[in-house]
Amino acid sequence: MAEVRSRGQARGKGVGGGYPTPSSPERISISETSAEKLVGPRVSHPIVSPNSAFSILLVVRLLSAAYATIPDCDEVFNYWEPTHYLTHGYGLQTWEYSPVYAIRSWAYVGLHAIATRAISLVPQLEKTHEFYGLRCLFAVFCAYSEKRLYTAVSSNINPRVGILYLVLTIGSAGMFHAAAAFLPSTFAMYTTMLGMASFMDRRWGFRTVQGVFWFAVGGLLGWPFSMAMCIPFVLEEVFMGCAAWGLVPTVLRLVKGGVVSLVLLASIVGVDYLAYRKLEIVPLNIVFYNVFSGAGKGPNIYGTEPWWFYLANLVLNFNILLPIALASWPLLSLYYLACRSLAIGVTPRMASISLPFYLWLAIFTAQPHKEERFMFVAYPALCISAAVSYHVILTVWESLSNRLTRGKTQEFLNWAVPAVPLSLATIASISRVLAVTSGYSAPLHVYSTLPSDAQGYLCLAKEWYRFPSSYFLPDGVRVKFVKSAFDGLLPGEFPETGDPWSWPGTWTIPSGMNDENKGDPSKYVPLELCDYMVESYFSRPVEEFEPDYALDQGQWESVYCENFLDSTQTGMLGRTLWVPGWAPVKKSWGKYCLLKRTAR
Repeated sequence: MAEVRSRGQARGKGVGGGYPTPSSPERISISETSAEKLVGPRVSHPIVSPNSAFSILLVVRLLSAAYATIPDCDEVFNYWEPTHYLTHGYGLQTWEYSPVYAIRSWAYVGLHAIATRAISLVPQLEKTHEFYGLRCLFAVFCAYSEKRLYTAVSSNINPRVGILYLVLTIGSAGMFHAAAAFLPSTFAMYTTMLGMASFMDRRWGFRTVQGVFWFAVGGLLGWPFSMAMCIPFVLEEVFMGCAAWGLVPTVLRLVKGGVVSLVLLASIVGVDYLAYRKLEIVPLNIVFYNVFSGAGKGPNIYGTEPWWFYLANLVLNFNILLPIALASWPLLSLYYLACRSLAIGVTPRMASISLPFYLWLAIFTAQPHKEERFMFVAYPALCISAAVSYHVILTVWESLSNRLTRGKTQEFLNWAVPAVPLSLATIASISRVLAVTSGYSAPLHVYSTLPSDAQGYLCLAKEWYRFPSSYFLPDGVRVKFVKSAFDGLLPGEFPETGDPWSWPGTWTIPSGMNDENKGDPSKYVPLELCDYMVESYFSRPVEEFEPDYALDQGQWESVYCENFLDSTQTGMLGRTLWVPGWAPVKKSWGKYCLLKRTAR
């Protein structure tokens, strides 16, 4: 096998869609022809320019920032409330922020608090503007990360795979819901896209250090488990180092990435040391809690789900894209076994970029405790896998179409085969987004109707878990809880000092906290202390401790009410899709109300 230099080396470019040589003048023991057979065509250009792609993505993600609901109370109590505490001096506190457990990083929250503090400096803005302003920053970062991934796929894998990925990520309901969420899993989704793009993109040499760094940022600052998404790319680097590039330089690049990651970890530990006033390695605490907690503790006490939970949830958010994504490896295998002679444009590297989704789905399907947000990290990988599958299907179809059809029939079919399924998937996703936003957006609207000069306590009973955060309350109002049917542990309150630049709640051990979800009576106040209340009302029998306060007109008057979907009385199709005027999609509605006390 002749030793040759890459022709692209002199231009600082490598092999698009595959494995380029290093930009330094090293020789490799693999012929250029053999490399191209292994990895596919050279560097290609995106079908849609990166700037145009970013503009389109940004519009869609800003819509998400403006209209997406908050489906998970962890987003509010574990992230929005501590951020509000850092910026406004008060907020609700969960047990995870107690120095006794320390499984939430103040470095992560503090980073977002700096952003909201900057937004608050703009004159004439209210606290809700800080909330939506931070969401808009999420939208910008998400759109940028998606643009980077799209560019890397288009230039290094295949332009059609890139444009398919772009269409799928723009049109998916899952990405709409995940894009602007204040969650470590969403943050890790951003950094995973940047890490994947860095490992894929070798147009100007290796970006291994950058790739490792981005995965480390997502794992150490956000969610430790997200670093598992790095495994396929590291294995690919090691394999190609052994086969072509040289193992020693490959290992050196990975080690450099590891050193940079350790520096990042030291910075995070330093910030958390200042906050907790003791040494805590929060990423390690998170792993210990979730994996090694033992009986009666750990995530399983919050509920377990069957093995098919994620499959059902992903069908809701990605419809036909899920089975298409799961088919990527089988289709690639069949192509190489039976159809490789039909056309070019399918490379082995497409199998490696499809692997992260399979890996993530397998890991989290095996866990008893399952939540929708745990899949956020893998949403871009799902779209990549679906794009690869679709590309293989279209590659085979084009070859067959050239043999079996002619003229306008061929033109029509070549347009319809890719366009019709993608259009149906997009329409289904839009219907899903509208079903969720039209049915469950009331909490984001109702709290905003509180008068700016309101004072006193706003109480929550059964609707405690839909509280959208203190950013929706005037500074004179504090949230309190009254007894409902829920018997688990509710959040407490960070200690107030009156000084928004002093945060003793980061190191003070709060009372009444535990990691076993055992209720604490001190978290409740008597109903008589409540000045306002937010409650839902549905036409169904009430449970113990959950009277319909809205009907007690002797004690409460309605300030503002909005329709809210009654999920227990609405069929599955009505909960899943928005189809106006279609009789089979029947919805049952209740009311979500802000109440004001009229008498004590």
